[in-house]
Formats: sequence, C-alpha cells, structure tokens
Amino acid sequence: MSKLLTIQDTTQAIAEAITAAIELKTEIIDNELNIVAGTGRYYKKIGQIEEGGNIHSGEIYGLVISTGKEYIIDDPKDPIYLPVEGELAEVCCPINMNNEIIGAISLVAFDEEEKKRLLNKPHSLLNFTRKMASLLASKVLEVETSNKIKIILEAITEGIISVDNNGIITACNIMAERLVGKSKEELIGRNLKEFWVDSPIMDVIHSGIGYKDNEEIYSVANGMQMHFITTVSPLDLHGENNHHSSKNKCTGAVISFRDITDVRKMVYDMTEKKMSASIGEFLGNSKQIRDLKETALKVANGKSTVLITGESGTGKGLLAKAIHFSSARKDAPFITVNCGAIPENLIESEIFGYDAGAFTGAKKNGKPGKFELANKGTIFLDEIGDLPLHLQVKLLDVIQQQKLVRVGGTREISVDVRIIAATNRNLEKMVADGEFRADLYFRLNVIPLYVPPLRDRKEDILILLEHALDRYNKLLGKQIEGFDSKAMQLLLNYTWPGNIRELENVVEYAVNMENTKIITINSFPPRLRSEPNIQLDILPLDLQRKQLEKRVISNALEKIGYSVEQKRKVAKLLGMSESSLYRKIRELKIER
Repeated sequence: MSKLLTIQDTTQAIAEAITAAIELKTEIIDNELNIVAGTGRYYKKIGQIEEGGNIHSGEIYGLVISTGKEYIIDDPKDPIYLPVEGELAEVCCPINMNNEIIGAISLVAFDEEEKKRLLNKPHSLLNFTRKMASLLASKVLEVETSNKIKIILEAITEGIISVDNNGIITACNIMAERLVGKSKEELIGRNLKEFWVDSPIMDVIHSGIGYKDNEEIYSVANGMQMHFITTVSPLDLHGENNHHSSKNKCTGAVISFRDITDVRKMVYDMTEKKMSASIGEFLGNSKQIRDLKETALKVANGKSTVLITGESGTGKGLLAKAIHFSSARKDAPFITVNCGAIPENLIESEIFGYDAGAFTGAKKNGKPGKFELANKGTIFLDEIGDLPLHLQVKLLDVIQQQKLVRVGGTREISVDVRIIAATNRNLEKMVADGEFRADLYFRLNVIPLYVPPLRDRKEDILILLEHALDRYNKLLGKQIEGFDSKAMQLLLNYTWPGNIRELENVVEYAVNMENTKIITINSFPPRLRSEPNIQLDILPLDLQRKQLEKRVISNALEKIGYSVEQKRKVAKLLGMSESSLYRKIRELKIER
C-alpha cells in the first residue's frame, strides 16, 4: 500500500477543504500515479491511474514524482501537459517526506474564470500547495510513527497501560490483556482502580512524581492475586518532567508491569541457574542405585514432598536437582536453601522474605524469600534437620496452606512450590528427642528416598572413579589412562567415609600429583596411603571378572576385526549372542 493511501480519508478531507477555500479543483496522487483523492471530475476517478502509471512517460505527474520539481502550467498545449478532462491550467507540487517523494498535489482550472484566478497569483498558490503537501507528509509520518509505536508496544514483554488524568484507561497492549486477564474492549474506557483497587496511580498523576520497580499485589476473584513489579511514569502536559509539578499538570500516566513470577524466573536464569541434571547423571549400577533412580523417576512429575536422607557426600543435592529437571517444573526455578549454613537470625527472612521496614537495614521495598523465588518450581531445603524449631511451625503452615506471610508483613502471598528436603541426620530420633516437630516430619516424609553410602555399594566405585578421572583429566589438561593394580585395590577396599565427595577429591588430588599415564598409590593423599586394614593383594571378584572379560573380548576383536561380520564371528567363537557381545563392548568400554 502506498503511504498516502494509509491516510486516504484525511487526504480527501484536505482536498475538499482546498477546493472550498480557493475555488479550484484538487487532485492528489501517490508515487505510483494512483489517484488517492480529488474534487470535481477527479472525485469519480479516485482509485484510477494517471498517465498509464508510467512515471517516465515525460508527462507532468511523472516528472513531478521522478524529479521532485514543481510546475506551473499556463498553456494546455504544453508538451508535458496532456489534459484528458479539459484542464486549462494547473499548479503541481510534489509531496516530500524525509527526502522521499510520496506523491503530488495539484490545483486545476477547468474554465476561463478558474484559469484567470489561478494565473493571477500562481506563485502564491504554489506556496499554498507546498504547505498542503507538507501537511499531508506530516500526517503520513504521524501515522507511520504511531504504527511503529504500536508494533513496539505489542512486542514488549511487559504489560503497558496508559491512563488519562482521571485514571481512565486509554490504551493497553496485548501483554497487559494477558496479565490482567481482560480484553482491550473490557479495559479501555474504564477506571484503573476498578481492577487495581489500591493502585497509587492517582498519587502519581496529582504529584507528577513516578516510581520504578515497585512490588504491587492486587486481589482478584476466588482468592487469587495479581502480583506485579510496576513502574509508573507521569505524562507531563508541558514536557517539563519537573519533580515539583503542580496539581493537575499531568495529562495522565503510563504504567509498565511484569508478573512477579516472570521477573524472578528471569533473575534466576541470569544469576542462579546452574546446569540442569538428569536422573541418568546419578551414577551407579548397583541394585540400590538402580532402584533409587527408578523410584525418583516415578515421583518426579508428582507434587508430593520428597525427603532425601543419607550421609554427607552421597549426592543428595544432585538427586534433588535431577528430580526437578525430570519433572514438569523443569523450566521453572530450582532454588536451594542450606538450612545449616544461614545464621539463625537471618534464616527466617531468607526463606520467607520480609516487607519494607521489617527490621533495621531492611531494603526499602522489602525482599522476596526463597519460597517466592521458587514459585511454580522447586525449593530444595538442604540440611532440613538444622532448621530452628520456631521456623518449623511456619514451614509447616506454608506446606499446608501454600501461602506465606513475610517477616514484618500482614498480607498472605500464594505460592506454588514443590518441596524437596534432605538431611544426613536421623529425624526420627530428633522427633523422639523433641528437636524436630513430628507433624512437620510426617509432612516432609511423604516420599522417602535413601541414598546409600559408598561402602554399601562398592560395585559403583569403579564407575565413579572412571567418571572422576575423565572429568579431572579434562579440567587439568592431563591424559592419565587409569590406576595401577595396587592403587585400584586400595580405592575399591577403602570405606569412603566422605562418600562421593571424598572420592572426587582423592581423584582430583591424584591427577594433580601424577606425572605418568598411570596413577599409583604414591599420588594419593597421605591419609589414604596410611589407611589401616586395607588389603592390597586381592581384587574383588566382580572386578577381576570384568577385567578378564574385557581382556578376552579385546584380544578376540583385535585378532578377528571390528566390522559387523567380524563381530558376528567373534560372538560365535566366544559362545555368546551378538547382542550380548555388543552389550559387553558398551559396558566394558572396549575401544578399537
């Protein structure tokens, strides 16, 4: 569509106004020679094309469009003037918008009286026509700017609402419709306070002083809430942006707002989000770990509270994260709180947040707690056994009501959070000793998961050692291939009181210390080398079996070959099925 066609009604109104004022017929064309507006004989020709639509024909309109020149025609026999409607004289001026010719406007005489009127003051009329052309260009530019602003407003991820000086909504974007839950038709023309009862919008309009990033909560039907981060900017009638504006100086205000959950998710993604985890990353092939992972997958998509118990270093945090990222909440925040690492005088405000003025040093606008940050996602309460008794009551209320009250506040804030707790302490004994509330324990212990220590699943140690060696090889730029037999015996027979965390530390230490391709006992930390009662002469039967299988299969493949046909032959010679051979190759990590 040509630019003049975007304001065709306005263009026609201007054409009619010109004719009424100076008693000459008016024709307005766009840069493709389409007749956009006209009076007299031209009115019936609106929508038709002048000069065959060829701006290079050498005729007057084509010349005006292609050269940007103005013309005064006083003789209808002029070679550039080929009148088809009996025109006798004409003043023609290009419509220039930002150095682009978007059309032309002409004043035309059809009889001798009109011709005399036109030629009596042609330059005065030409100057008038320039002003009309400038007016049309400014109208087109205004519409283009308005359309661009609309596109930008609709693309903004924040809700935008504008109100007049009485608080009546005059405009809004699609995001505002979604956040408020009402259509533009339902919003525009109504007072903002019908939807946001306690909105300070009129204070802003009266004072002329806006505010930025204010937390606002508005109640809606069915006990639900609209919870926004809001910025309000006053519209200054005189454009002075004066903080000492007098009353009624503002013509209105513009409100930008975002859902608190979206804001917190964005902050979480930018500052706290770590690598996701899957159940498969919880390493181990023992029956205990296979059963644990199977149960974790089953409960991942539920909403029930999970309590993970086990010694320090067994991977309770990794399991909690894996459950979250295997659930339908995986795109929402996973927030961790270490209940044993936060000072007791701060832990309540850290978990539940606080309102403005709650205590000395509190932030001006208050601060959301970890539960609010985890809304729609998962909160991981690590070391839950260290949570003070007086806060256990508040936590129990949040679990039961799915609502909380900030420190120093009175309003209830709804939260939708899945809770995963973990501890290395014996909560049942703590309940018996009066150190942990029984009602909270039963609320947390809906889905109990126990992570066994390494000493009870020694068949997993080899997998964890290989994983740790590969990780620290990459991290430290080494190419260590493995452990010698005595080093491996020590590692497999060690009791690992620190579990996986200690195992990883030992491997990291050894990779740093070792200068050859094979890690020896001499590269282990002194405390490990001096560990008593470790048998260094006999490897576990399962490990010996795996080593023998790997050596036999590797030797056969080296002799016969690695192609599909050759692997089929190897399987036959070893008295096993092809599928069993391929499974062993994967399990034993046999490479060519």
